[in-house]
Amino acid sequence: MRSFIVGKSKEIIKHWRDFPLRVGLVWMKRYRIERFIGMGSYGQTYACTDIISGNTMLLKRNLPSKKDIGRQLLERESCILKQLDHPQIPKWIRYEKQGKDEALLMELIAGENLEQKIEQGRLYSVQESLSILKELLRPLEHLHQAGYVHRDVRIPNVLDDGRRLYLIDFGLSCRIGEQLPETLRMGLKEPKSFDDLKAHASDGSWSGAKQRMRRPDPASDLYGLGHFFLFMMYAGFEYDEGQAERSWQEELELPLAVKQFVSRLLQRGEPGWASAKSCALELQRLLDSLGDSADPS
Repeated sequence: MRSFIVGKSKEIIKHWRDFPLRVGLVWMKRYRIERFIGMGSYGQTYACTDIISGNTMLLKRNLPSKKDIGRQLLERESCILKQLDHPQIPKWIRYEKQGKDEALLMELIAGENLEQKIEQGRLYSVQESLSILKELLRPLEHLHQAGYVHRDVRIPNVLDDGRRLYLIDFGLSCRIGEQLPETLRMGLKEPKSFDDLKAHASDGSWSGAKQRMRRPDPASDLYGLGHFFLFMMYAGFEYDEGQAERSWQEELELPLAVKQFVSRLLQRGEPGWASAKSCALELQRLLDSLGDSADPS
């Protein structure tokens, strides 16, 4: 009973610490909170107004309950964003520290992420989904050329403002080939060596897929794009009651060329392409070959 009460108390304290900042609050004596946008595993995001400049921007703060790990991730994200300059990546504005409070300020993008759009009933065709991959390969190419890997290419991390798509949330990004500091690695529950996870990464589970996406090399982002595409396709998939689970190649009615392309994104071992740019070139050839029709072959 005592352990149960202590556990519940810790949970209540954690939720209290991480409770979103109220609308109208001037945080750090400078940023007026306009609305709460969302909360991830390690941070919270808000639309705010800089009362000095009058500009609106996005404010991201670390979750207080995550303590030093949350601060490390936020500061690392700031350092990476500061070095990037691409129209599909939010622009870095500044990083603030005030006592125990820290905040990353960046460009505020007006739009919805693709997860929200799918939850609202938006379904994407094969060609639309492939075109989205093509658009995302542009910021990924820029990121990789700058020497970094995203490691979290998923539909919640893609914003659509009606004109273009944005790749967001660089909280798990790292340098290509980087081995994270031990405290951060343990906090994220990442292995010392990803080579130890070959069995788990090949079992077809989401846990195995996440581990493969966390590898510090550009191929992990292409692998993430493969799962991204499958998620888009399965959003409108209808299972037959009582039917045994099959592989995605068997369940999804896709043109053969599309299956081959996605299989190459998901292949294990050596990356399917030398770079995001070479992947984009092949994807363009695939889209050209499909034309206005994507009927299964």
